[in-house]
Amino acid sequence: MSPLFGAMVGVTLGAAGLGAVTWGSGCANDDSPPNPSAEPSGSSGDPFSGLPTPPTPDDSDAPLVEEPDPPAKAQVEEPVEDKPWQGPWLGALAQATPIYPTARLSRNRMGYIRRGGKVPVVDKPIKTASCKKGFYPLVDGGYVCGKYATTNVEDPRITMGVKAPDIEALLPYKYAYNRAHGTPLYISVPSKDEMMTYEPYLATKGKKKKSAAAKRQDDKLAADGIDKADQPRPSTPSLSSASASASAHASASVNASPSASASASVSASPSAEPALQFLTDGGLLAPDHGEGGSPPAPEKPWWQKESVDGVKLSDLDEADGTLSKRMIKGFFIAVDRTFGWNDRMWYKATDGLIAPADRMIIPKTPDLEGIELTDGVTQAGFVTWRKGYRYVWANADDAPKRGDKLKRFTAFALTGKTRLHKKERYRETVDGWWFNEKQGTYTDPGPRPAEVSADEKWIDVSLARKTLLAFVGDKPVYAAIISPGKRSKIKAKDHRTKIGKWRVREKHITTTMDGDGPSGDLPYSIQDVPYVQYYDGSYALHGAFWHNNFGRQQSHGCVNLSPHDAKHLFFWTEPQLPRGWHGVWSSNKRKGTLVVVHD
Repeated sequence: MSPLFGAMVGVTLGAAGLGAVTWGSGCANDDSPPNPSAEPSGSSGDPFSGLPTPPTPDDSDAPLVEEPDPPAKAQVEEPVEDKPWQGPWLGALAQATPIYPTARLSRNRMGYIRRGGKVPVVDKPIKTASCKKGFYPLVDGGYVCGKYATTNVEDPRITMGVKAPDIEALLPYKYAYNRAHGTPLYISVPSKDEMMTYEPYLATKGKKKKSAAAKRQDDKLAADGIDKADQPRPSTPSLSSASASASAHASASVNASPSASASASVSASPSAEPALQFLTDGGLLAPDHGEGGSPPAPEKPWWQKESVDGVKLSDLDEADGTLSKRMIKGFFIAVDRTFGWNDRMWYKATDGLIAPADRMIIPKTPDLEGIELTDGVTQAGFVTWRKGYRYVWANADDAPKRGDKLKRFTAFALTGKTRLHKKERYRETVDGWWFNEKQGTYTDPGPRPAEVSADEKWIDVSLARKTLLAFVGDKPVYAAIISPGKRSKIKAKDHRTKIGKWRVREKHITTTMDGDGPSGDLPYSIQDVPYVQYYDGSYALHGAFWHNNFGRQQSHGCVNLSPHDAKHLFFWTEPQLPRGWHGVWSSNKRKGTLVVVHD
């Protein structure tokens, strides 16, 4: 486990919470790739072979520099993003290519570009002593050393870099959920012989087809595992550490051989592979051990045992040239590409490793979203029951009449007026019907902090109401429902979200979170958690696509948002993320949005 991911304060779902979340109809959503087909025998080999290892930026000994003043406000408000950029472009070569505030290496960075990413650039590098290839000024601010980037965007190191996140979609990547212990992550696509060696379950896969009921049970177990996967907790990258800065991001290279960090993929043509010998019952022929007979059976690997208690993240590494590591049930990978090879479909993850698609599913993404508040509206409500109802209440002396059903997570604007009937409080909506507050929750913000100006953005998070309200000064503009940290009287299981106020320190379109589970829980790993905004240490606002338990305590300390709400707030808060950047840091001259967390 990397030291970067040592802190235990992100979002979680411990073993005790297994089954506590109902995924709904999406739990068994098997959005599998198309039917597998064999790769043509004339296809080329590994497209990444021969590519140099991505450079590793080293600015740990560089000084801190004073950041120049940002452009004047009028310039900032000019809608440059609406003007299509015709070029030139600068492509990132390092896993996390740093962007500096001035044309020199420094420990303080403005942000970074993910390997393979492209940003608008002024095609005239500035030669300096700290970067012999010169610093390229970016159109949207900042400088990149030519050692870690190139203006030749057709360079294979760029075209074969990580696929750019799709910021037009609900999620930046497709996410695949691992359905069983021991699923391999390969450095390169294995041959058929290697598949049978590393995945012995394939030899008996076709012996007995599962019944429809058994398949439904597998899907239910997979859904429960999605719930258990809710435990990403990274530590905070140090701005003064180059290695920590690079590994803070989902683009960080895997802990494997240099060929793995250069990204893995397609290996030799299948036409060169020897035929497998199968017994009539579908098993492989056993090797001949001579007169001495068969050797004693080796101990079963962890993933074939009945119990996998005590397994650590470090136990999953099995690097041997083709196999990199194995996954625990409940791990997620972010899919970079899907392809067919050797009569099988595969997912290439954003870290370059390759997983068999038949061992994974693409679960349904929670599609709830908050509500934009119009002028004069100061409060919003949300249904958190499985279903709620509209109530019609013409006369305060009469009993309210139950009307139409409301779906879970329905959001609506409130007038602020309330009525009490038989010890139950109802709240009036701007559309004229009434909401029974026991069927959901509503926003209840605190006052604007003194350090926030009348036209400044800030965010109010209510742990008691499990809501978030975004403000500009005193005007609320967006309301969302959240999942805060779980509370417990047992100290080891008490993961409550901290109360206080902090400014957004750094923002990442995606960043990977993994580590060993607390209190004996199994390891966890979720690649490229979307729309992460760190505000205190490793506490963050971020999207959670792996559970649908919003409006309830769920996380290990972070503030979980639906993918839609996380994305909306990510591009609304300060500092803004320039075009093509994967992450950005705040500074004294580019302050982050204030986040206030209270009961």
